[in-house]
Amino acid sequence: MAEGQEPYAGQYPVEHLIREAQPPKLRSKTWSQSFVSFLESCLKKDPSERGSAEELLQHPFIKELPPKKIIRAEIEEHLRALQNRPAKKGLKGKAMKQLRRACDFYARNTAKEQQVALQMALEGFPCN
Repeated sequence: MAEGQEPYAGQYPVEHLIREAQPPKLRSKTWSQSFVSFLESCLKKDPSERGSAEELLQHPFIKELPPKKIIRAEIEEHLRALQNRPAKKGLKGKAMKQLRRACDFYARNTAKEQQVALQMALEGFPCN
């Protein structure tokens, strides 16, 4: 999924492969070893071999994440760059439409606390 498709997307039947085959591996070498290790620990077939939520939160990939403010700033910078560059076959419009649709969905289908959390996550991008 990190590469934009569900595991075994080009094979049939997908449900059987997900149940029976070995967990997928990332094909691209662009991913950090920390991310690959985290993903592998999450995709263990046997649930008893998977880490608990507490253990996963202690994984180096999670522990080494930058502070939330930095991540938000990077997202904001990326979205502003999308807004300011010339549209390529409507991709800019599609990206902004998706963001608005996500905001609309959360505004309609979530509790007030979740709406506040979403707004905090999207600092500078009002959901209205």
